[in-house]
Amino acid sequence: MSREVRITPRNYLPLVLSLALTWLITLLAGYAEMSLPRPPITPIEEPAPSTPPSQALVNPAPYLNTLIVIGLITASGILILYIARKKRNIFRVLISILIWLISFGVTNIYILNLALIMDFQLLRFWLPLSVLAASLVTYSLLMRGELASSIAASYIASGAGGTIGMSIPYWTFMILIVGISAYDIFAVYRGHLSTLTKEDASLLKGLTIEVGDVVVGMGDLFFYSLTLAAIFWNLGYIPAIAGTTWILIGYAITLYCLQRRRILPGLPIPLLGALALAFLAKTLSALTLLP
Repeated sequence: MSREVRITPRNYLPLVLSLALTWLITLLAGYAEMSLPRPPITPIEEPAPSTPPSQALVNPAPYLNTLIVIGLITASGILILYIARKKRNIFRVLISILIWLISFGVTNIYILNLALIMDFQLLRFWLPLSVLAASLVTYSLLMRGELASSIAASYIASGAGGTIGMSIPYWTFMILIVGISAYDIFAVYRGHLSTLTKEDASLLKGLTIEVGDVVVGMGDLFFYSLTLAAIFWNLGYIPAIAGTTWILIGYAITLYCLQRRRILPGLPIPLLGALALAFLAKTLSALTLLP
């Protein structure tokens, strides 16, 4: 997020859409009883979720997985920013291809979930439907206005973030939320994101979306969705409701603070608060079930 803003209801559009679609894809996957493999970006086997924290958190696996994820984000972010500034035509082509491929994959996941729930005959149409949806999402995100680009960005971020959130190892998720929040602070104030200017928002179209006076990064929407899906998948729907509530509150707090600063990290307040409130809700709901 960047630059001084005037807060209006439309500033919340990408976030609300992303969270709603994350709930949708997570509920569909749960109802379909879909089993997702561990993401390739977290290759190191970690302790089981039932492992006591005193043992799991001294195991190096979650920390190594987190370092791999953050390392990939850092390297790709620096490279993409360089290409965007130096090779604009190449950047547009690469971003278009990337958006199309992610949209294609997200649509496949929706079709598979619906086929498992409703009718396997839907799989006969997976290719034309996925191609059509990916093309429409890519066009909407890159070529259309606020509403269309917000819907397209939310579709991509919720689908990709929700899928990884449902499959990411439990302890890696816990460490990653803390690690990516710290990384976001560093990147915005001391790292490559600190060099972003107002003009870069249009330059990075496809990776950022402008809604009113607010510029929101696709990475922010992705991690909001990842966090919500992981909370739902691992802790249950009551903690997920609590997490959703705090992400909205944390986003509002961030927007309020953004009125006083040129640029702010969009992840720490929503993500850390959502995780804390989700565990609080989990604890309270467990206590109410005690005899």
